[in-house]
Amino acid sequence: MSTEVHPTAILEGNVTLGENVKIGPYSYITGDVVIGDGTEIDAYVRIDGRVRIGKNNRIHHSVSIGQPPQDIGYSGEETEVIIGDNNVIREFVTIHRATGKGKKTIIGNGTFLMAYVHIAHNCAVGDGVIIANTAQLAGHVIVEKRAFVSGVLGIHQWARVGEFAMVGGMTRLSRDAPPYFMTVGYDPVVVGLNLVGLRRAGFSKEEIAALKDAYEIIYRSGMPVEDALNLLLQRYPNDPHINHLYEFFKTTRRGVILKAPTSK
Repeated sequence: MSTEVHPTAILEGNVTLGENVKIGPYSYITGDVVIGDGTEIDAYVRIDGRVRIGKNNRIHHSVSIGQPPQDIGYSGEETEVIIGDNNVIREFVTIHRATGKGKKTIIGNGTFLMAYVHIAHNCAVGDGVIIANTAQLAGHVIVEKRAFVSGVLGIHQWARVGEFAMVGGMTRLSRDAPPYFMTVGYDPVVVGLNLVGLRRAGFSKEEIAALKDAYEIIYRSGMPVEDALNLLLQRYPNDPHINHLYEFFKTTRRGVILKAPTSK
């Protein structure tokens, strides 16, 4: 099978296509664009600017990638979008280029972005992430690997979603959702472990038990968070997930959500 470009599609500028790429009707690709082997692009897709798309992606109709950011500070500097391999990007998703010379908006490998998802400038979405319909990510948001972000929600700029976390639908996320746990609500609360996600990811019983303990210590013990984190490090000094949880809390910019369902 060879590369196929529909006769109604328009390719302008420095566009490089890999092997077995398909470009659908009325798609418009312009700028400094590289599209990797086996990637399929449906009808009416717009790709603009400096964009790097990897292998075996499936980009559905009416997706927009690489348009200038919705940032009043952007002044036309050269930035880019980088998309990895084996992603599914559904209808009407928008992924904007970064703001700030040399900066990037990044989508990892094996992600699933459902219809109408918006990925704003300078976001970084990790490998294996699923983001459901109409979720809106503001600028500089980080979603770590294997997180699940439910639909019809907004994430404030500079906020983060931790790895293997689950964020419930219609949650108002103005602070960081911690890794491994479930966060839900307009006034968000952390309700426990993302057990389904952890089990699907192959976490052992011992790893899950340590994270259950972490939830109890951070969210149920009443200890100051600094003391809770230090206790966890002492109790599980060689556990990579506990260490990541500690670093996540210590490096927060907007603050990590600390409210649990029974909090006053």
